Parts: sequence; C-alpha cells; structure tokens
Amino acid sequence: MREKLINAAIERFGKRGFDGVGTREIAAAVDTPMSSITYHFGGKEGLYHAAAEHIFDHLRDLLGAERFELPGEDALPQERTDAICAMIRSAGQFMLSEKSAAFALFIGREQQDPSPEVRKLMQAKIMPMIEALARQVAILRPELDEAEAKAVTVFLFGMAITLRHSRASLSLLMDAQTLDAPTKTMLLEQLDQSARAILAGERG
Repeated sequence: MREKLINAAIERFGKRGFDGVGTREIAAAVDTPMSSITYHFGGKEGLYHAAAEHIFDHLRDLLGAERFELPGEDALPQERTDAICAMIRSAGQFMLSEKSAAFALFIGREQQDPSPEVRKLMQAKIMPMIEALARQVAILRPELDEAEAKAVTVFLFGMAITLRHSRASLSLLMDAQTLDAPTKTMLLEQLDQSARAILAGERG
C-alpha cells in the first residue's frame, strides 16, 4: 500500500502541485482510508517528501555509481567519452519511457521552486552523481574552468531531459501522436552524437 500511495501522489502532485491535491483524493485513488497516509507518512508533507525521495532513488539507481563505473584518471579519452555517453543515453531511454512522465512533472515543479526538504534530498542523492560526471567532463575538456565544466554537465543532462519535456514538440515535428521504436532509436542516436560533439570540444 505504501508504494501505491507514493505512485498516486507522484502523479497528482506532479500535475497540480502540493497545494492542489488533498490526501483524501490520493487515498481514494488507491482505495484506502486516509488513515493509511497518516500511518505510513505522518501526513501530506511526509507523503510529498516520500514521493520526491522515491523519484531521486530511482534516478540514482538508474544513473549512479552502482550501474555506471566512471573511468579513473588514467583512462583514455575514448573510454571516458563512452562512459559519459552511456549515462546520458540511459537517461534518454528513461525519458522516452512512459514511467518518466509523472516523474518529470513532479521534478519540473521542484526545479523551478524547490522546497528546502527536497533540496536536501537532491543534495544527498543526486548531486554526488552530477559532480562525479562534471569531474569526468573537466578531464575531457581541460580548457574549461570548474564552473564551465559543471555547466556542460547540466547541458548534457538537459539534452536527455528534453526528450520528455519537449514531447509535444517532438510529436508535432514527427507528425505522430506516439513515438515508435525506430523513432526512439533515432532520437537516442542523435542524443549520443550531440553528447560526443560537446565532449570533444576544442579537441575535435
């Protein structure tokens, strides 16, 4: 029941925000009494934070060190580029999946106006992964200063994220209500090529 409540909360909070959704609605969506929310989460705020943590845990499992072992200092540039692009491609694959829709709405709101509690979760669960990737970018692009390497890292992830946040534009451009498997493969190939061009930088 706890997971069902979290999934229902992610979908509804993502669409209408914290203030736009009541616990009665979330409980009814999974056919459980409101007391279940109190029991599992302590209340609406606890449920919201659990929903955010669930999303960040999923992203960490998808892109973190347990799945992608980033190269050490003595790795060849090609090896380092391949490792980074594998992470970006994995992010792109997730953004093209239907599961990412509710996650993207929820996180999109928090990116614009993050609550202190969600900022703490992001700092603990997401930033170590981003910072590790920024260090890889800095090694590949030594002409960049620290801030520039971090900016490039954000842009790399931004290209993957746009596969979800620009879904309406993609559908219109591709003249398709849904993106079929060949189109998704093409988009991932374009993502990979764009990431490699950025990582090549002045070395190209």
